[in-house]
Amino acid sequence: MSNNALENLSNNFGKFMGSGKNTESNKNYMFSGTKIVFLISAFVVFVLLIYGYKDHFHNPFHFDDDHTICSNQYIRDIKNIPLFFVDATTTSSLPANQAYRPGLTTLNAIDFWIGQKMGGKNNPDPYYFHLDIFFTYIILGFLLFLMFNKIFSISLQHRWTPFFALFATAFYMLHTANVETITYIISRSDSFSTLMIVLAMVIYMYKPMWRKFYLYMIPILIGFFVKEPAIMIAPLLFVFIVLFEDKISLGQLFNGEKTSQGIKTLLKTIPLFILAFFLFAWSMHKTPPTWTSGAGTTLSDRLVYLQTETFVAVHYFNNFFFPFNLSADTDWGLIRNIFDDRIIVGILFIMGLIAIAFIASKQEKTKPITFGILWFFIALVPTSTFFPFAEVLNDHRTFFPYIGLTMATIWSLALLIVKFEKKIVNNSLLSIAIVASAWLVLCAHTIGIRTRVEVWSSGETLWHDVALKSPNNGRGLMNYGNALMGKGDYPGALDYYTRAKALYPYYPYIYVNLGILDAATNKPVEAEDNFKYALRLDGRNPESYYYYANWLRSQNRIDEAKNFAQQGLSVSPNHISLNSLNNLLQQLPSGATKLDAAIIKAKEEPSPEHYIDLSLEFCNVGKYELAIKAAEDALKLKPDYDLAYNNMCYAYDMLKQWDKAIEAGNKGMKINPNNELLKGNLNWAMSERSKK
Repeated sequence: MSNNALENLSNNFGKFMGSGKNTESNKNYMFSGTKIVFLISAFVVFVLLIYGYKDHFHNPFHFDDDHTICSNQYIRDIKNIPLFFVDATTTSSLPANQAYRPGLTTLNAIDFWIGQKMGGKNNPDPYYFHLDIFFTYIILGFLLFLMFNKIFSISLQHRWTPFFALFATAFYMLHTANVETITYIISRSDSFSTLMIVLAMVIYMYKPMWRKFYLYMIPILIGFFVKEPAIMIAPLLFVFIVLFEDKISLGQLFNGEKTSQGIKTLLKTIPLFILAFFLFAWSMHKTPPTWTSGAGTTLSDRLVYLQTETFVAVHYFNNFFFPFNLSADTDWGLIRNIFDDRIIVGILFIMGLIAIAFIASKQEKTKPITFGILWFFIALVPTSTFFPFAEVLNDHRTFFPYIGLTMATIWSLALLIVKFEKKIVNNSLLSIAIVASAWLVLCAHTIGIRTRVEVWSSGETLWHDVALKSPNNGRGLMNYGNALMGKGDYPGALDYYTRAKALYPYYPYIYVNLGILDAATNKPVEAEDNFKYALRLDGRNPESYYYYANWLRSQNRIDEAKNFAQQGLSVSPNHISLNSLNNLLQQLPSGATKLDAAIIKAKEEPSPEHYIDLSLEFCNVGKYELAIKAAEDALKLKPDYDLAYNNMCYAYDMLKQWDKAIEAGNKGMKINPNNELLKGNLNWAMSERSKK
């Protein structure tokens, strides 16, 4: 590279990093050690981000991932992408969850396709989903720096501004609460739509020539198809223009002094509001009538939800500074008494923050504080106002709002540092303390990231965390019961199901899972009663049909199983598990045995679970050698499968091959020492061998 080219590169970087003026001092500044410190700091932040999230790439699918990804037939063919934009039923296998988000379904289909191209099987691999989401998260970080640096520079020209922008970016990117969004795959709707909002802001700020053609709205259109909150760019951009371009304070905007200028700005942004309204109306029009938010829709319901959200905002604000109460599924409920202390606290809190926003808007240098506070509230509008949801709060909803709190908080600290600049510069101990404190905060959040990533690493750890932090959440207790049942702890599962039923007596999934547990513990009458009750509670839930039909198949009631499988498909025609079960049932005559069904299932869909079912059926008919072979096939696909070793141990027991039974039993116990069935089979083998 020539010297002239290097000088031009330095000048351009100096404009970006400094005051925006191409001065000799800027060039000298950029060739000083400060540039190196900045670049090293940025690199260390990147390393912390990678270190924090390095173990999350294989975290499994959770919760809503099941019906939007795992059991969603549509994402398995990338040719369906055009269909996503005209048919919202492609979003989910559950009719009640089929919202119009074609962009989200497209992202899921692309990641599934990539997984297949990379040698994956017919089931989606969470690794490629996580990889894609994390890549876009890194892009968001770069764009956030550009946005923060621009806003801070408009408000105050200072040589430390790039470092303030870098710290704001680092604080947000490493914030512990963001794990709830980044590692929860379906919440990519929040992270991606937020990315598009920030991209639109950056384009507007850095590309003035594009404004008259509204080209900055292209990312918003893309983001809207992923999740509706992308349309909040309209009020955000209006506030930005008023504060930073028109130089109007909030007080001037409302007291008539500069109201006319504010009206002109509003008129200038009217196309954005019109587009936002049109997109929202389009989304409502395309959403199927089966969709439900899970909450009431009357005016009274909306008002109760709104008053509850005042205190929810306090919770979000608290978690921003002290993210120790994060939960994947909280047990908060509606606060119906408007004179409840929590409502009063929430209203005072909101009024206090708005008052700070008004005061901060009076000076140019404090306007980022105003913008950050208003960003926080504007971003909460889609989920915390008149649109009630079944869950009054979700910690992954703060991904978009926390950008505003980050802006306001870090810029407040920045102004404090600038105010005492001379003291800081002249006191090396104070300088070191400030820098060390900043890095300590970032490192603490990195530890928080790793802690939450570990929580999300399995269904058992996630729902155990929920059960501890949200003990009044029946769904959380039920899901932890599912995790316990999955590892063979049936008494523990029953305990949590019972506690869940006491809290949510009309929640159909609880009775579905009780039916599965009853079937596993050989209680056929109780199992059928629970399956039927789940269907009575909600006849539109395909999961209830699937599990009942599958249980009927296990009881050799083939004709009844076919009937319920087809009823389920009439509710959700593209439910993967129902289609698979129905195809299996169609191959079975009325007199087919459970062994016949297990053989067909394992042949058509080889999986550890299906081989275990086959192994069990071979045991039931006394074909123990074949049972062992089926268990070995399961271990080839899942080497740490304790249930496979349990079946092998039992089969060897029945063959009186005690040494092999003990060997299989010990291997299984190393994997899951709490498997009571395995303990019993192993003890039997050890007892019999000791008699020799």
